[in-house]
Amino acid sequence: MTAATETVDLTTQPRSQVQSAAFWAVKSLRRGEKVVLITAQEPTLLMHSLDLQLRHNLAWTIVEADGRWRVEVSHRADAGPRDALDMLGLDHKRLDGVFVRALQLLNRDDAAGAAPPLREFAAALRRHIAVEDGLLASFLDAPAADADPLAVMLREHKEILQQLSVVEDSLGFPEAAELGALCAILSGTLAKHEHREESNLFPRWRGQWARKSAVEREEVMSRVASLLAALGK
Repeated sequence: MTAATETVDLTTQPRSQVQSAAFWAVKSLRRGEKVVLITAQEPTLLMHSLDLQLRHNLAWTIVEADGRWRVEVSHRADAGPRDALDMLGLDHKRLDGVFVRALQLLNRDDAAGAAPPLREFAAALRRHIAVEDGLLASFLDAPAADADPLAVMLREHKEILQQLSVVEDSLGFPEAAELGALCAILSGTLAKHEHREESNLFPRWRGQWARKSAVEREEVMSRVASLLAALGK
């Protein structure tokens, strides 16, 4: 059964409230669902802002008619990735899901049960970081300062890999409380890192991505798809 499409008319909203009203209209959008937003102003900036707030979970099309805009919004997973950055963002979510499964087992004092998903997560995260570092190095200039988003990402990757190694070293002698504490530290580091990466670095990379030729973009997307598909094996 196809889910109903909800239409939300934002043209009656004061301009100061349009962003908030649009956010609540699409916040709980699930796969298979659609929301149509009707706006009085061109909505491209609005949609990119909402997409950033919702961790790039939105896909949309915009059509102008009679001085108004119709935005058909769906879940990103229904639309497929737009570019290599979408692939990396989706893989962030997949990795988060594996890690959460391990944390849930540790919260139940099941260190032995948590070990297999933690090993899966560790191998996948190492490959994911290798993909990001390699791709970014080929698309962005060398960082000019320590505060540069790329330099920050590379530095944080080293810290994450160090913390990950500590977790992996603890798997041979699993104590749920100790392992849970180490994973909690890593979880906090990863959450902050993913947010900074997706909000600071990925927009910068998209600017570089847009200047590449269609052939280059297709080649990189093919490489990323192949490498990230291997993460789940």
